[in-house]
Amino acid sequence: MVMSFGVWVSAYAGANGKVPRGTNVAGVDIGGRDRVAAARALAEGLDAELETPISVTVGTETVPVAPADAGLSVDYVASVAKALGPRSWDPRQLWRYYTGGDELTPVVDVDGDRMDAVLDLLDQRAGQPARDGAITLTGGQIETTKPRDGVQLDHDRAAAAIEEAWTTGRPAVTLPLLLTPPEVDAADLATAIQEIANPALSGPVTLAFAGSQVVLSPSQYTDLLTVVPRDGALALDVDVEGLAALVDPAAQDTIPVDATVGLQDGAPAVVPAVSGHSYDAAGVAAAFLQGVTADGAARTVPVTGTATKAAFRTKDAKQLGVVEPVASFAVSVPPTVGPAFTEATARLSGAMLRPGDTFSFNSRVGGETGSATRLATAAWNAGFLAGLTDVTRTGSATYSAGLPVGRDAAVDAVTDLQMRNDSTFGVLFSARVEPGSVVVEVWSTKEFDVVATTGAPYAPTPRATVVDINPGCVGEPGADGFAVDLVRTVSRVGDPTPVRSDTVTTTYQPVQAVVCQAPPAP
Repeated sequence: MVMSFGVWVSAYAGANGKVPRGTNVAGVDIGGRDRVAAARALAEGLDAELETPISVTVGTETVPVAPADAGLSVDYVASVAKALGPRSWDPRQLWRYYTGGDELTPVVDVDGDRMDAVLDLLDQRAGQPARDGAITLTGGQIETTKPRDGVQLDHDRAAAAIEEAWTTGRPAVTLPLLLTPPEVDAADLATAIQEIANPALSGPVTLAFAGSQVVLSPSQYTDLLTVVPRDGALALDVDVEGLAALVDPAAQDTIPVDATVGLQDGAPAVVPAVSGHSYDAAGVAAAFLQGVTADGAARTVPVTGTATKAAFRTKDAKQLGVVEPVASFAVSVPPTVGPAFTEATARLSGAMLRPGDTFSFNSRVGGETGSATRLATAAWNAGFLAGLTDVTRTGSATYSAGLPVGRDAAVDAVTDLQMRNDSTFGVLFSARVEPGSVVVEVWSTKEFDVVATTGAPYAPTPRATVVDINPGCVGEPGADGFAVDLVRTVSRVGDPTPVRSDTVTTTYQPVQAVVCQAPPAP
């Protein structure tokens, strides 16, 4: 083809920005027009097409689907641009413009959400979802649902088929249904019956807590169980709150026990702290699900709880420094003391005071009567010589032979003996009954040197004398009353400077004398 330059320029000017003559898109002629006119002509020509439903057949169902409902629309500008092609001075391109264009399909936009909504509706009408195998446990019985294959649309292929039918002008399209197997098939169901359902109803489950056990029978828990699909198989679930109502996890909590120092073979030994445990519904459910599908002994399951630390730990007890005897005192006891006195002595033995603690004889031993004053006297003197601080101490109302003068401690149901540990170490009492005496020792780390001195009696109070003429009279010598001071000086080991000095004054009341006389002659 030979074309003069002038003709060539004129041809280019005539074809510039226009769709080649004879071009049609989906049957609509847009040739010889510029972009705007071509797009307008295409929109006018396809309006009817957009409103004409496509007959969609799925299985035995045929449904008219409006293109707009399926999210189909034409991009008119892009369709015209596709027809135009690139601008060019190439004579062959100019020849194409003047001699005719092509039969083209429009550029289509698809709204994926609207298309999926239409396909979901078609699935509901013509498809059938697969049915998973299932197990129900009710009233101690196992009921099963058999699995079944389903038929459903392949959404990607179905969307492409509807779009292709619309863009090519076909009025109808058939969408194939695909066979969809269940996630939980017959083999999964059989496995679940053997490994979940049968064991779950086979016997009780025992939940072992730190300080207790709870035994649950199938009749108690069966209705709390559900068998659910999970990851392509069946798994067991339990109503967590319902199970907690049966077990009461908080009631199984154990309280932590502080470390202390006790007596072992007559000497101090650290007694380690014991952690407590607290339990919650989730931990109970986890242990239960582990045991309910197990066999034999494995149906007894420890429940994992949260450890609660003791406030006073083992290392704290070691740091109390209870390592050596720092004071001891013995008080004579009559041979008539019996088991009650021995038991009271055993209760006193092992009393432990941390720094700042106060010892109470009545709280530890009880408000004993009789010889308990001798035990309290031994305890008070041992604590006194160890440097403990007096809180409450009451001397006997009258002096009793065998008790140290000015150093006795009376106790009864309302009269207590109390001492406080103001040292920097722990203090441990040990007590034992020996032939003819009771001995109380105090163990600690020696921090104080203690000197105790009993003064001479003073402030005598004469005894009264009474005459008894009764035939059964028993004479009594009585005793004068008096007062006495006990002075204690406390200094730190290695430093003679006193840190405190105490004076304990005891006042004994007189005891009347009884003189027996014969009654006067008649």
